[in-house]
Amino acid sequence: MMNFLLALYSSLLIKILPLLVVSLLLTFLLVKAKMPKFFYLLIVVEVIAISVLHYSTVVTSISLYMEERVWIILFNMAILVGIYLMIPTLSIILYRVLRKRVY
Repeated sequence: MMNFLLALYSSLLIKILPLLVVSLLLTFLLVKAKMPKFFYLLIVVEVIAISVLHYSTVVTSISLYMEERVWIILFNMAILVGIYLMIPTLSIILYRVLRKRVY
């Protein structure tokens, strides 16, 4: 079970890394161009995309939990969605750091 989870999370990070780099690059460019409204739009689009992409994961995990009452199902779902939510969170942190230096 642990080898499966390790393989799952490592492949997940390999998938997320390009998305994270693109998001942070767009954040950097939007801060340099002084376009905060587009940055907020970027964050909203990222969060909506994550919600839409993982709706089935969340629903399936909750229904499995209701049937079997095994907490690890909910923990794995939370970790999976949390890893994807790391992208907008790191963009917000970068935005705040760069905004203090640029303005």
